[in-house]
Amino acid sequence: MEKTKTEILAEEILLKAKTELTGNIHSLIRAINALQFVPTNEEDVFTDAKSFYYNPQFILLRFKEDTSSVNRVLLHSILHCMLLHPFNIDFKDTTLWNLSADICVENIINNWNLNSTKSHKEAAQSMVINDISKSVKNLSAENIYYYLKGSELSQETIKYYSDLFSDDVHKIWYKNKNFAFFEFDDDEETVEARSIYKKADNRKGLSNESNDKIMYDAINGSAEEEKELWRKITPTVESDIEALKNQGLMSGVETAVLKGVSRDKYDYSKFLKKLISIDETIEINDDEFDYIFYTYGLNTYKNMPIIEPLEYAENAKVKKLFIAIDTSGSVKGEQVEKFIEKTYNILKSTDFFGKSTEVHIIQCDSEIKEIKILKSSQEIEEYIKNISLKGFGGTDFRPVFKYVDEIFTSSQKNEVNGLIYFTDGDGIYPKQMPKFKSLFVINDSCFDKSKMPLWAISLFLDSQDLIG
Repeated sequence: MEKTKTEILAEEILLKAKTELTGNIHSLIRAINALQFVPTNEEDVFTDAKSFYYNPQFILLRFKEDTSSVNRVLLHSILHCMLLHPFNIDFKDTTLWNLSADICVENIINNWNLNSTKSHKEAAQSMVINDISKSVKNLSAENIYYYLKGSELSQETIKYYSDLFSDDVHKIWYKNKNFAFFEFDDDEETVEARSIYKKADNRKGLSNESNDKIMYDAINGSAEEEKELWRKITPTVESDIEALKNQGLMSGVETAVLKGVSRDKYDYSKFLKKLISIDETIEINDDEFDYIFYTYGLNTYKNMPIIEPLEYAENAKVKKLFIAIDTSGSVKGEQVEKFIEKTYNILKSTDFFGKSTEVHIIQCDSEIKEIKILKSSQEIEEYIKNISLKGFGGTDFRPVFKYVDEIFTSSQKNEVNGLIYFTDGDGIYPKQMPKFKSLFVINDSCFDKSKMPLWAISLFLDSQDLIG
């Protein structure tokens, strides 16, 4: 089918945008090439991390109004992909997540200060961003989300922010969730998805639940591949920006948010299970060993006891696990609730809970605000339901480590499993390595690990990790 004049002009404008963006930051070529340009009849611009969808007429109108606006919306969508925003959609408030993602990428574009992406909205955006920055150190979408969630913004304010920062639409991000993509036109991807579903439906003996799982796995398997592709692309752009900074061409530009994408992620479940494992202590089981027959054998046959002392039993030690919550202003309630719930679910899947189990949950900012000692799974479940955070001052890790050290010192061997500290990482650390096992779970993917002491073991979790 022959292209219309509008379609041809739109393609030329997008090619021009690609040239100008890569002229500023060369490594963006790989990011742009990762997206296929797809014209649609939709009024908006959007991306699913595989394609950049656009309405040709819409592109022409934007270019006519402001020649740099097409460059900006293309970069806006690319940054969403680089920061994995289309993949991190499991938030309770999707409106705030969409807004947070937009604020994040618009802040980066403003921070880069490229002549080819200037916008008349920058001054108004900066006022909002400066206000958020007073409470949020690293402006990742996740950090912004929890800040906005806690701010309880009015609907009028949310609409104002959305108008100010939104440059593309995100509905396609949720296409795989509950199979909502059937609302879209019959493009190639949707046809393929329906085909997969039909094949699953035709298999004998499969329930609807089984069909749904086959479909979900088939669609989301490719999503994981796309996510890994963008994880590899982002560090190249971050390195390019750092090089430009060293040359004095982009002085003052922050790359912490981009660094957070490429940070290695580990399985929290494995870390926790290793932390709570207790070395086995085997001893003679006095309850089962029969000394009557043993003594009778020695008396009757001299050095030949009838029963050797081969009965063993594990000496079950008291299990004490310490979970510390950093209640400074940067750690939000919803994050804490998800973290404790995830930790509890992992513990519940093991044989951790026993008659003498103690889970010490400690809330602390610059000083300890609350200590709850929970002795059963029921008590932990009740705590999660009614959790109330106390603190919101600065962060000092030392009081918690002192508290755990005192209990560790007075305890028998293997009684104390260790300490898990949920925090944004920014605080005063103990100078000496503790005698007990400890793990810092960092909820800020942008945190600079070099600020931590060498002995500190850290694990970075993002919001999706807490949900999964």
